[in-house]
Amino acid sequence: MTLQSLADKGGKDGWCVFSEVIGWIYFAAWSSSFYGQVYENWKNKSVKGLSFDFQVLNFTGFLGYSIYNVWGYTDSGIGVDGVKIQDVLFSCHALLLTGVTVGQVIFYYDKNDPDQKVTQTAISITVCIWWGFFIIILIEQILKMYDPYDHKGKTFAFNSIIYLGFMKAIVSLIKYMPQVRMNYVRKSTKGWSIFNIIMDLAGGLFSLVQNLIDTIFECGTVISHNETFLLNIVKYAISVIAIFFDIIFIIQHYCLYKQSPEEAKMDKLINKEDDSGQSPGEGEY
Repeated sequence: MTLQSLADKGGKDGWCVFSEVIGWIYFAAWSSSFYGQVYENWKNKSVKGLSFDFQVLNFTGFLGYSIYNVWGYTDSGIGVDGVKIQDVLFSCHALLLTGVTVGQVIFYYDKNDPDQKVTQTAISITVCIWWGFFIIILIEQILKMYDPYDHKGKTFAFNSIIYLGFMKAIVSLIKYMPQVRMNYVRKSTKGWSIFNIIMDLAGGLFSLVQNLIDTIFECGTVISHNETFLLNIVKYAISVIAIFFDIIFIIQHYCLYKQSPEEAKMDKLINKEDDSGQSPGEGEY
């Protein structure tokens, strides 16, 4: 059975409406995931346990992804396929909340902690990403060496906006690695919000389901120059990568580095003492 026959049999319009519902669920889940880490940092008045490399790469990725989605949604001729309004709102909201987290890093970081720094590797990756974007813009917009809207007869379209989309997918593959390593080295996930991970996993799953429905029932963008339906490959990649690493984080948190009842009790005692402003034993006679 072909995808088209499945679409005809299942009722395309109904599935496309269902896709929109799934899209709003993924938007809610993925967007809410960012608040867990913001709250964790605020509650602890600390960013200990948080990889600074992850935050730098995350902000870079969502900056590019926001441009990719906004431009792709408002300009169908640019060659970005299957962008939904939920994708636009999610990426812009994610950029805002990631910026808030970066602000917390700047405000709460401990300069005496050797783990609380951005490595040269993350800086180099970020510089290379935006240098590549600048070169493409130079060739495309200033030197006018090719037309970013000329996709006719091409199997694979490429321009500065599509570059940003694939950049986000590559950054998503890289950005989680420093946090996975930090948890491994510390043998702990303390300071790393598990709420963030659970909601991120839910968002990734619903995003993947929406993209699959859009692919099977052709609910996404149809490119007008050749009437060819194309996949939102970037969205597929981001969903699958997020799901993969979220499973790793869940295994780290609940299996490998699970906090003992005694440690949890001690953390609650410390937090209670911090809130009251008393040291252990203070006020006791």
